[in-house]
Amino acid sequence: IGGGVADRLSSGGFDDPGAESTEAQALLRDRFDAGTPNVVLLVTAAGGDVDDPAVADAGRALATELAAERFEGQDMTQVLSYWDLPPGNPLASDAGDRALVLGRYPGDDSQLVELSHDLVERYTDDDPSAVVQVAVGGQGPVFAEINATIEQDLVRAEMIALPITLLLLLVIFRGVVAAVLPLVIGALSVVGTFLVLFVINEFTEVSVFALNLTTAMGLGLAIDYSLFIVSRYREELQDHEPAVAVRRTVLTAGRTVLFSALTVAASLCALLVFDIA
Repeated sequence: IGGGVADRLSSGGFDDPGAESTEAQALLRDRFDAGTPNVVLLVTAAGGDVDDPAVADAGRALATELAAERFEGQDMTQVLSYWDLPPGNPLASDAGDRALVLGRYPGDDSQLVELSHDLVERYTDDDPSAVVQVAVGGQGPVFAEINATIEQDLVRAEMIALPITLLLLLVIFRGVVAAVLPLVIGALSVVGTFLVLFVINEFTEVSVFALNLTTAMGLGLAIDYSLFIVSRYREELQDHEPAVAVRRTVLTAGRTVLFSALTVAASLCALLVFDIA
């Protein structure tokens, strides 16, 4: 159930709702329909001159196309290009070979990121034979790239870490069951946390970066605590029956795990001080 939580988490949440800067942004947005451009097209003239008529036509066409974008019922606003302003304006490079087309999507951060994936795919043009080459940037496309990179890197990190961890556990415990148990507990911790995030996200905004903490702490702490328990249990088995060994393990290593878990939880409570997702 919690497996699809990544698609539901917020790509924003960097602003404090009570900060004066956030209130100013909201005022500009709601009263004046204005704000910072979050989609930028970098147009490079193949001939090296953005004032060339063919380049100017291509640039204006890009601006018109961008202005027509609509997503989740909201239109792209404040679309402005170098060619819409008087000559010498700051939307061109000093060399005169590159110019900008700016736009602002008024939706929330998650919608902006979702739209940006499509914009990057459709507007990017590196064909050397074309009149212009186009690269897509701005807050939206950058966040979209960051999110995609995070998702890929998390999978890559887990594919590297888990086999190495299993190998080390086999060396330490010299037994398959004892070695696999910490990894199983870690996997359950991560998947269980995904489910918790899934539920919490229905009531409040949760940042997609929560996934990084989930995998790091879920695997790290679960393996760490499992090592405490399994190691102590094996020690107690040397002098006691399994039922007694379990009891003695919980009373000793179990207390260590509980105290450590409460310490981690108390440390994480510091996140509640900051009113951001």
